[in-house]
Amino acid sequence: MNKYLVNKIAKSFGGVAAAVLASAFLAINVKADAYSGIDIDGSFGDWDSVTKYDCLSESSRVNNVAMVWDGDWIYIYMDEVQQNSASWSSDTHNTHGQFNIKTDLGYVLVVTVRDNGAAGNIIEVTDVKTNETYTVDNGGIQVAFNSDYSVWEAPTLTEIAIPSSLLPQYSSTINFGYYLGGDIITDVADCSEVIHDPDDPDDPTPTPAPYNDGSEIEIDGDYHDWDYYPVITIQYDSSGMENTYNDADGSIYQRDGNAYVHCIANEFSKQDTGWKYGAEFLEVTVIFGYDHTKLIAVELGPDGSLDWSSREARSQSDGTHHYALFYFADSQASSSIYDIQSGDHYLGEMYVTVGEHQDETEFWFDIAGLAEAGGIEPDESQSVFVHFHRVGWPMLETSGVSTGPVFVVALSTVAIGSYITLNRRKKAG
Repeated sequence: MNKYLVNKIAKSFGGVAAAVLASAFLAINVKADAYSGIDIDGSFGDWDSVTKYDCLSESSRVNNVAMVWDGDWIYIYMDEVQQNSASWSSDTHNTHGQFNIKTDLGYVLVVTVRDNGAAGNIIEVTDVKTNETYTVDNGGIQVAFNSDYSVWEAPTLTEIAIPSSLLPQYSSTINFGYYLGGDIITDVADCSEVIHDPDDPDDPTPTPAPYNDGSEIEIDGDYHDWDYYPVITIQYDSSGMENTYNDADGSIYQRDGNAYVHCIANEFSKQDTGWKYGAEFLEVTVIFGYDHTKLIAVELGPDGSLDWSSREARSQSDGTHHYALFYFADSQASSSIYDIQSGDHYLGEMYVTVGEHQDETEFWFDIAGLAEAGGIEPDESQSVFVHFHRVGWPMLETSGVSTGPVFVVALSTVAIGSYITLNRRKKAG
């Protein structure tokens, strides 16, 4: 790896991120002397110069895939085992026909493949912020198949173009793989924005993009200080909901003995959970090693008053709500955060915003204070897990009681994998 890249990453992202990045490697996936761009036209010769990747399991029902990110478009190639087999492909045996483009910050864009018979497959991609689903019919994406797609024993090839504008937040690179499964293609950079290092022309570097180390995060109901901070996907039903979007994204950060947590739930009002419209966030499980306890959210008035009846709510009204966090077995005797009774433990604060398509929360809590309230002796080297048990799995993880800042979401390989710079590019048809 070139020293220019490592030094730049270390300076920009700090020691923890740099340590992760230093173990990565460059992926050169196209041949510059042969590649001149991709046309979505059903003629697949322009994919000859692009590296193909075998799918992850014998039951995947897709032979291989390829991906090129070239300016305004992300191009995907699929060679199916047989007609429409991508629509029931999976490496988890739970989701079917669901792939995803995952950014180096952990955000996912679900790419759903649905059987359309001899006409090929229907491809659907949903923008979770607007709940708009894009297909060929509404012009959001482009799809083509080889001319003899439905002929027995003929190759069944699909090529797809997805606008880069649909990508969720990323730093520099994206991956492609199965939704809730494994990555097949990793560390792909936008080849139209690759930097050349004149001292090492064979080692291209993707253009750095925003990245958030968490140090400026505040819990105040304005969620933008979480932008470009790494996330993990949280899924209500571990077998997959077969939606064209993921259920939720979650993040956690630790600083000065407090945990800072963020979660966005997508269209959660449609999930059969019983808890929705923001209520899915109002009780949180925290696990210390083998011991677990809970935080409950109590509505907090502007004057510091507490409404303990709010903890039973199964839905909240649209807009932003402010809560204080307490130990779940508290006496509930306190009427204000400025007059906490001996049987109660005021441990943090939470904001919940109920929106048209997304619910969002952020909160902080005192890690040692919660452990003490629950009679738990935390080990400073022990992981602490936060689980939105009304939202789904996996849990968010941080290290033990610490007085310093800690990265707590496993960082993807940020800003490393790259395609080589190309002088000539074609856009989707």
